[in-house]
Amino acid sequence: MDPEVRRTAAEGLGKLGQPGATEALVKALDDPDPAVRQASAWALGQLGEDVAGRASWPLIGRLRDCSEQVRLSAAQAIAEIGETEAVVERLAQALKASDATTRRAAVHALLSLDAPPAYPALVEALRDDDAEVRQGAVAALGELADSRAIPLIRERLLHDPAIGVRAEAAFRLGKIGDRAAVADLEKVAADDADAGVRRWARWASEQISSSLDSGSAH
Repeated sequence: MDPEVRRTAAEGLGKLGQPGATEALVKALDDPDPAVRQASAWALGQLGEDVAGRASWPLIGRLRDCSEQVRLSAAQAIAEIGETEAVVERLAQALKASDATTRRAAVHALLSLDAPPAYPALVEALRDDDAEVRQGAVAALGELADSRAIPLIRERLLHDPAIGVRAEAAFRLGKIGDRAAVADLEKVAADDADAGVRRWARWASEQISSSLDSGSAH
């Protein structure tokens, strides 16, 4: 069968939303064509939590796929199927994989899941050698809004060598709205070497200050 036909069939099964298609889609995750694997991962995500027991592990296996699009589709599907303790544990383990591509996919899935049990693994990922993984960890910790993470995100804002990580840290601090971060944000807004990071730091500082002013007015 032509790969395009297989891809279209996988997408059709996802659109129909029939859990009975799970086995066929799981099998298609091993298709030699990456477009078919991506469509199959997407389709499994459309089936939702009803297929968690049968699809979660094969999707986690696709986090090591040679295709970035397949890895991202698998990560998103894992998030759409939903959080279980075992899934979060496996994703935390994937954050320790030797290849950065697997770690990136794992942190993307954890960001989408918004899973508090992943907190320790995400904290460890802040020290990852790969900037994209560190940025994902900052974003995921920001989504958790755990007060323990605020000093760690501030540390990334001030000292991370990657522009994307510092910008993400500024954005997340602005969303969290902790007043203790204002001094650091103002420092970065004035001194950071990158104009984009300075912009995000100014935005975050203004967000927090505006929120504080609004609160004091009531």
